[in-house]
Amino acid sequence: MTEWLYPKTVEAVERACALFLSGELAGSDLQAALYKAEQEVVAYEERWFRSLLCDAENRIEEITYTESSERHPALIALIVHQLLESMRRGDLLHAQ
Repeated sequence: MTEWLYPKTVEAVERACALFLSGELAGSDLQAALYKAEQEVVAYEERWFRSLLCDAENRIEEITYTESSERHPALIALIVHQLLESMRRGDLLHAQ
């Protein structure tokens, strides 16, 4: 991983994702953490990161209102895995 412009924000996102995946954080709290992180990313160079966070947060919102609550954990976990993978790939792509 290269050096992020917002290392504390990245750490907070990764921590929130890990807590959700371990069952220690509710989907709504994860959504709030992603929204908070999104608001912290303002650099033009990391607009791709802000976009990832916004997309993940919006997808969680959609799941909350369109899927049965029993399906929320599994569906949100998919979003979390995709977000983490996109962060890893995006960081590598944008470091060049």
